[in-house]
Amino acid sequence: MRNLYIVFLLFLLFTGCEKKDLWKEKVEKGDYYFVNRNIDMALKYWTESLQIKKDPLTYEKIVVSLIIKNKLDEAKKYALSGLTYFNDCDNLLFNLGLIEFYLGEYESAIKRIDNLITKNRYYPEAHYLKGLIYEKLGKMDDAKREFIEEINVNPGSKKSWKKLREMKNEK
Repeated sequence: MRNLYIVFLLFLLFTGCEKKDLWKEKVEKGDYYFVNRNIDMALKYWTESLQIKKDPLTYEKIVVSLIIKNKLDEAKKYALSGLTYFNDCDNLLFNLGLIEFYLGEYESAIKRIDNLITKNRYYPEAHYLKGLIYEKLGKMDDAKREFIEEINVNPGSKKSWKKLREMKNEK
């Protein structure tokens, strides 16, 4: 009986290692293809890796790649899926807000970015994105306030400085 128990433990140990190695191999292949500008193959390997192990960084890679390919509905699906497993992932939350901005879902995007800012006031470009959303909604005072807040959080934000200069010149 003891020998059977040892064999069972060894089996569990080795099958777990194989899965980890396979997951890592798929992620690395996806990274390789992404670096070599083959986003479709990168997505193939990254999505396969998620079937083995859920990983926030892999979700982020998939979401950003789908944004690059302008497959926003699919990117939104992966961002939401990733957030069900990793609800504290600021990058997924920001990217979901960005996707909703691109889709014209401004009210939802504001809520996402507000949620992010509540969790991490210093997240880069969160206030900038919120300013862009307010600008699209015609709320120029709110937009200006957000661009200023982005500069307070990130003084090197060239985009926020540029937006403020544009707003000043429009008056």
